[in-house]
Amino acid sequence: MHIRNAACRLRGATRFKRIVTLASVALVVCVAVGGAADAATPVVRAGALKLITKRAATGVQGATFGWNYTAPNKGAVPGTINIDVPAGFSAPQTGAPAGAGYLSATTTCAQFQITGTAAQADGSTMVTIASNCSAGNTAVITYGNVTGPETPGSYVFAASFTPVGAAPIPFAAADTITIKVGPLASLSLSPASATIAPGASQAYTVTGFDAFGNALGSTLAGTNYKIIPDGRCTRAVCTATKPGAHTVTATARGISATATLTVSGSTTDSADLAVTQSVSTTTPTYYTNVTFSTTVTNTSDVTASAGVAVHVAVPAGLVSPQVTPSGSTAFDQSSGTWTVGGLAPTASATLTISGLAGDVALGAQTVTATATSTTDDPNPASNTASVDETSQPAPVAVVITPGPGNPSVIDISSAGTASWTASFVNAANQAAPAPVGGYFWACDTASGNPCPPVPALVHSPDTPPVITFTTSDLQIDSYTLSAIFVPRESAENKANYVQEQVSSTVSFVTTNSGGN
Repeated sequence: MHIRNAACRLRGATRFKRIVTLASVALVVCVAVGGAADAATPVVRAGALKLITKRAATGVQGATFGWNYTAPNKGAVPGTINIDVPAGFSAPQTGAPAGAGYLSATTTCAQFQITGTAAQADGSTMVTIASNCSAGNTAVITYGNVTGPETPGSYVFAASFTPVGAAPIPFAAADTITIKVGPLASLSLSPASATIAPGASQAYTVTGFDAFGNALGSTLAGTNYKIIPDGRCTRAVCTATKPGAHTVTATARGISATATLTVSGSTTDSADLAVTQSVSTTTPTYYTNVTFSTTVTNTSDVTASAGVAVHVAVPAGLVSPQVTPSGSTAFDQSSGTWTVGGLAPTASATLTISGLAGDVALGAQTVTATATSTTDDPNPASNTASVDETSQPAPVAVVITPGPGNPSVIDISSAGTASWTASFVNAANQAAPAPVGGYFWACDTASGNPCPPVPALVHSPDTPPVITFTTSDLQIDSYTLSAIFVPRESAENKANYVQEQVSSTVSFVTTNSGGN
């Protein structure tokens, strides 16, 4: 009864009308009969703040997140919204529109303005927003060009609303972004090496990892196992009878890992060739440099290896490949034959294949090298090696180029025009095929005065890449132009480029030498 009376007193009532009991909770409906002063006090509410995007992969780059805010239908008052952006995401900032973590807001409210960001002791960043919204008004906060955490997990974005002169009110639920393990980037085969008796078997397990070393939680169904130079694999169990070292290869989703399986017993004491492969990066960005290296070595300390030849195929997806064999060795690209000739004891020869990472849609580009010789080789398993790389989508950059006649300071008393051209390029290599997308231009002034209306400032799918002002239409002011790239759906564009909106800005000032 004390609880019921307290509830009624809070609402200025002297009696209650009805009690409904649900489980152990009593709901009291109070009728105000003498609380005119309390009835005039509004109930303040925070409204609703919701994350727009709630899932991303580890290490996501150039991502755009954001929040939708809706003022309450009743109890809307001015106040401050605070959002705590967890550590691991790009630090929010408002100073550089093209920079990482840029914050901006659009609204129908009387005021909805990002007023500050402050680093916290735990590595998070507190974002402060001044809000004055009438009932039902909405706003959108955009948090752009974000690099996400490399560690999977749930990241809580705690948020609250603080009415002017009152205590903070937490929003109904703390929104969370779930960072999931990224796509398969590498495999680990266990055990990495093992020795068995002739005809015995060895069981293997394979683990997948994303590009940041996070283990994939799901089983890699359909993994294929093989063993060379002889033997067989039944699912993940391999057996061999010929003494010497053998190579077990596990392949899942186009990515491979190897392990050495040695069969005990005597081998011929001859000149053993060994082939090794390496690549400058396994995950090059589209149209950046990548180099494969193949090395063949005579591991014998006493016996020379004669008639050495290595078959190496240039990856079909590599752009503008260049092949460089070492010393007096020669390479025939049409057949993929690298003629090495004789190798003295412990001597090596190297072949490099360089080019630009090709289309992402082609998947893994693998270089496999297999060596042969006319000298007896006791361990053919070491004569073959493979390595691969998989192109990754490239970030997009916006380049704004002033017209050839643009002065650094524009004199509005002089007749003429000033123009700027926007273009979208591969941020890693501007020589790459350009991404496909649409143009949007925006213009702001230091004074807040409007920019002259020109066709390029009309947002449409056909907005031109060039913005042109007649100099006499400009005022004495400082101007900032923003060119925004919005990716357009196409198979090639979607595969090779990060599908995120990006922008760039350029500023200029005006003067009036004529004094008018």
